[in-house]
Amino acid sequence: MNIRTSIKSMAQQELDLSIIIVNYNSINYLRDCIKSIRKTTKEIRYEIIVVDNNSQDGSVGIIRNEFQNVLLIANQNNAGLSCAWNQGIRVSRGHYILLLNNDTVLLPDSLDTMWKVMERSPGIGLLGCRLLNSDGSLQQSFGNVISIYNDFIQKFFINLYEQGRNPIVGKYLRWTHSTPKEVDWVKGANMMLRRETIYDVGLLDENYFMYMEEVDLSLRVKQLGWKVYYSPETEIIHCGGGSTATNRYNAALAYRKSQLYFYNKHYGKWGLIRLKGYLYFKMGVQYFLENFRNPLGRKNSPESQERSRFVREILAMLRQTH
Repeated sequence: MNIRTSIKSMAQQELDLSIIIVNYNSINYLRDCIKSIRKTTKEIRYEIIVVDNNSQDGSVGIIRNEFQNVLLIANQNNAGLSCAWNQGIRVSRGHYILLLNNDTVLLPDSLDTMWKVMERSPGIGLLGCRLLNSDGSLQQSFGNVISIYNDFIQKFFINLYEQGRNPIVGKYLRWTHSTPKEVDWVKGANMMLRRETIYDVGLLDENYFMYMEEVDLSLRVKQLGWKVYYSPETEIIHCGGGSTATNRYNAALAYRKSQLYFYNKHYGKWGLIRLKGYLYFKMGVQYFLENFRNPLGRKNSPESQERSRFVREILAMLRQTH
């Protein structure tokens, strides 16, 4: 049975919306997220599906005890984000499907408004919204087509804004996020899909363990003629890093692995070669700076060792990727 046939054989669409949340060792974020859904969503019929990726913080027991109406899928291993979202999609019953991060907090009428946007715009296949940081400041919510140049430029300017609160970049970001528009991709913290779009596109690519799955999905949606759309009518808080805060090292490795797979899949051999050249250069610079910063024998600090190990593992990954 192929992907599209398996999706079409799912349960009948009995609800307006299926909300699918993947969780990994983030029970406090998850609890707040579920409570915010129940508090703010009034007009539509919805279900909440939580897919837990073998959390060790008691998440499964707590969800069973505190949220009996939540459909819980408890994995025996960490299946990754794309795979877990697909598990939720397969059992979902909503006409629309919302892929929602566990570290989000919904504001009043968030989902009701997104549902209305989809209802009045049948050409939209994938919808994203305006994301806010915990302090209420704006967060990047969408982006341009992925390329080495765009990736570098976007990260450079977003870092200026998010780390340095550069006022010029902040003003530009607020301007670009002030109006509804078609975009190349929306951030995966909050993505609403039309079920018909899933029928056309298929499930998420499970080769992405974590990161870039939303870019891949957005690209596939656009290739089949659906719109990927950003709407500032809806705002939600995205705390960021809920499931990765305790292991940023592995998260960074997962990002590079997903990036290499994405370029190979969508840009072919020469796209992958260009990316590998860029990353070889970047890792070389990091290696040089690490030795330059530590000329007096401070290379044995835990931070320095972790940075050096990260460079070595990325270089090994580049050599193994063809």
